[in-house]
Amino acid sequence: MKAIKISINSIVALAIVSALWISTDSTMAQEKESGGTVIVDGLNGPQGVLAIDDGSVWVIDVGLGGDQEVEIGGLDPNTNEVIKATFGNTARVMRVTPGGQPQLVATLPSIFLGSDIVGGARLSLLNNEMYATAGLWQGVASEEALPDTAAVLRVLQGSVLEVVPLWKVEKELNPDGHVLESHPYGLTTGPDGLLYVAEAGANTLMQVDVVNQTAKVIAIFEGIPGPLPNPYRGGALETDPVPTGVTFGADGRIYVSLLPGFPFLPGSAKVVVVDPVTGNVEDYATDLTMLTDLRTGPDGELYAVRFGIFTDEGPIPNSGAVIRVGAGETSQDVITGLPFPTSVDFDVNGSAYVTINGASVGEPGRGAVIRFEQVAVPGAPTIRFVESATRSQQEPEFITGCGSLPSHDAVRQALAAIVAGGKNGGLGNHMWATIVDRDGVVCAVTFSGANRGSQWPGGRVLSVQRANTANAFSLPRVAFSTSNLYAATQPGGNLFGLHESSPLDTSTAYAGPATDFGQAGDPLVGQRPGGWSRSGGGLPLYNASGSLLGALGVSGDTPCADHIVAWKLRDALQMDYIPAGVSSSADDNIIFDLQSDGKSISGFGHPRCGFDEERLTETLPADFPIGLAEEAGQ
Repeated sequence: MKAIKISINSIVALAIVSALWISTDSTMAQEKESGGTVIVDGLNGPQGVLAIDDGSVWVIDVGLGGDQEVEIGGLDPNTNEVIKATFGNTARVMRVTPGGQPQLVATLPSIFLGSDIVGGARLSLLNNEMYATAGLWQGVASEEALPDTAAVLRVLQGSVLEVVPLWKVEKELNPDGHVLESHPYGLTTGPDGLLYVAEAGANTLMQVDVVNQTAKVIAIFEGIPGPLPNPYRGGALETDPVPTGVTFGADGRIYVSLLPGFPFLPGSAKVVVVDPVTGNVEDYATDLTMLTDLRTGPDGELYAVRFGIFTDEGPIPNSGAVIRVGAGETSQDVITGLPFPTSVDFDVNGSAYVTINGASVGEPGRGAVIRFEQVAVPGAPTIRFVESATRSQQEPEFITGCGSLPSHDAVRQALAAIVAGGKNGGLGNHMWATIVDRDGVVCAVTFSGANRGSQWPGGRVLSVQRANTANAFSLPRVAFSTSNLYAATQPGGNLFGLHESSPLDTSTAYAGPATDFGQAGDPLVGQRPGGWSRSGGGLPLYNASGSLLGALGVSGDTPCADHIVAWKLRDALQMDYIPAGVSSSADDNIIFDLQSDGKSISGFGHPRCGFDEERLTETLPADFPIGLAEEAGQ
C-alpha cells in the first residue's frame, strides 16, 4: 500500500511530535515574553491571519477532525500504519473586531489523518468577499475529494461555498508530474481582481477566477536539492519545494515562499519571483529556513514567516520568526522567539499579526494570534524581540554582589537631577531609590531631597519592596517591571495570591537609627528584607553584556510617576540593556489597558494615576530608549 506524501500540515505535525517535551507553560509564556499582545487564543492549529481595512482581524484554523469516518487509503508516513481518518466541520474562520471578542463566522471541513489534521489554510479579501483555501486530497484516496476539500471557498456568514475545486486541476493535469496531490495553501488577491494560490501539494502557483470559477497553472516549482533520495520524486536527491506563501510586491511582481520538505535543512528555503506571463521562476532571497508565509507590508517590504529551525535532535524551541526579506542573503529577523508561527499580516499602521502554535496535532486550543506594534514601518528596528531559543545557548551568567552596581553617590546624584528636572507627572514629590543585587541583597538606599524628611517616610521601605520584586520576577531573557505584575495578581489572574507569599521582613526593614536612613550606611545595606509590590516603580537592571545584575525601586509619588522616575534613573545609570518585555514596544514599560470591568487586555496592565503620566510614559521608549544589543557590541 502506498504511503501518503508528507504535506505542509504533516511537516507541522512532525515538528510538534518531536517537540512534545516543550511544556505548555513555557510555550504560552513565550508569547508574552516576545513583547506582543494576544488578541485571540484557544485556536486549533491556526494557519492564516488577515487584517483588513475596517480594523478587524480574521483567522482560520485546521480544526480537530470529526466523528464521521472516511476512507482515505494509504499509509501514514509518520507511523507506517494504515490511515484511519475522521471528518467533521471543526475548522473555523473567526473575526476579531477592534477591542471586541472573537466571533465565529463559519466552519469548514477538517480531516484527522492519524498524526495529522488538515483543514483551513489562508484567507484573502476580493471585492468585499472573503475567500479561503482549505483541505488536502491525494490520488491514493479516491477520484473525488470530499466536499469543500482541496478547494478555494467563499466564506459566508455561517457557511462556506466551494468556488473552485483545485483537486480537479491536479487530477487532470498533474503539472509537476509527481504524486497526485492538491493542497491549496497560500492565498492572495492580485491587482487584476484574480486570486493567486500557492499550491503546496501540486508544487504550483495557481491563478483562480472566482467569477468564471476557473483555475490555471501560472508556474511549476522544481525540486530543491537535498541529501536523501525522495521516493515521491523517482528517488532523486531532492525535496519537494512546497510553496506556502504568495504576495504581490511593491514592484508589482509575484513572490512565492518555498518550504522544502524533510529533512528541513536550515538555509534550504527561499523566496522566488514568478513571471506571470512566461511562468519563469527565479531566486530572489536565499539561505532561509522553513518558510510558511509571505506578505507585503505597508512599508513596501516583503515579510516571511520562519516556522522554526531543526537540528538532528529536533526543532529548537521557540526558534520561529518573522523575517524582513531582502534580495540574496540580506534578509533579517524582525520578530523572534516565536513558538511554531505559521502566518503574518499587517494593518495600515504597520502592526504585525502573527499566528503561533500552528500545529495540527498536540494539545487543542494552544494556538493564538499575537499583535506586535509598528513592525512594518519605515525605520523599524532590525530585531525587536529576543530570540530566546538562540539566546538560551549564549545566555550570560547572572552577576551577584554590589560590585557591578552603581554606588550610593552615583544613584543619589542621578535621582536628584531627575526629580529636579521635572516632567515626571504625579505630585512633583521627592523620591526614595533602592538598588538590590541579583540575590535580593540591598546595595544602596538614597533619596533626592535635602534630608530623609523631604520624602514620604513610607517610601523608603516601599522602594526596597519594588526593587526586590522587579529582581525576583525578571529573567536574563525577559524583563518585568513591577507595573507589569498588577493585573496578574488580581482575582482571576495567573499570579493571584503571590503578593501575600513574599512578606517584608519588618525587623530588618526598620532596624537601626533613622538618622542613617538613605545614607551610604543605611541599615538595610547588606540585608535581604524581601517584600513585594505590584505597582509601578520597580525595574530590573541589565549591563551592556546583557547580564541581569539586580533591580532598582523608586517610591515617593504616584506609582505611575515612580515608574517614570525609575525608567529615567535606569537610563542615567546605563543599566537598561534589557532583552525583551511585555509592552507593545518590547520592553518593560507600564501598560494602561485595564477595561471598565478591571480586566487587562494584555494581562499585564496597571491602573491609570490621573496626573498626565499616561502621556509621559508613552514617550519613554523614544525619549529614554533602552540599550540596544548592537550598541553593546553583542
